Amino acid sequence: MTLGIRWSREIIPIRKRGAVWIMVGRLRKSGRRQPNGQLARAYHNPKAQVASQPHRAVVVMSKYREWPEAESEFGRMMLNGWVTPAQHEAGKQYAELAARYRVAILAASPNPSGIDLRGARGGKGNGMPDPTARAIKRAYDAAFESCGPHRFQRLIANHVIHDRRSEDLDERKLLKVGLDKLVQHFGIDPRLDMRRM
Repeated sequence: MTLGIRWSREIIPIRKRGAVWIMVGRLRKSGRRQPNGQLARAYHNPKAQVASQPHRAVVVMSKYREWPEAESEFGRMMLNGWVTPAQHEAGKQYAELAARYRVAILAASPNPSGIDLRGARGGKGNGMPDPTARAIKRAYDAAFESCGPHRFQRLIANHVIHDRRSEDLDERKLLKVGLDKLVQHFGIDPRLDMRRM
């Protein structure tokens, strides 16, 4: 790319004659540009940049660091072999169902990033106005009940929905039992392989 000069007009006031227009400029840096005119940030190897992030580099094996699952605690549990790919898939489906359920009942987000204006319509209103919302509630309730006893439900909520770290081996074993029940509930093949996800 050629080195261009960026010009602008400036008015210089002069006491007796009024003002004079002059052209003022500076050399423009060469390089690829974004649509707004700024220099584009160039990453020589975006995958290497992603793989070198601390939460991926410390916990996950090097061959899995670029995978999108390495971004979350629950995904890293699968990449490290603590849960099977089928259990991970069941957990993902359960988390998506829980998120749709929260939207259906107009519940506040557990991780708010700003003010939620969906509930600001005046009056109390019913959280589930249509049959679709009731169907989502029934699907979530069935998945929730299939997890088993309360301790399994709590563990799944902590690690799948809230994405908390698990250090306790006994807790991981109980989590796997609850996730196996979700695998059966969602009808996922227990032999699911990471390469086929």
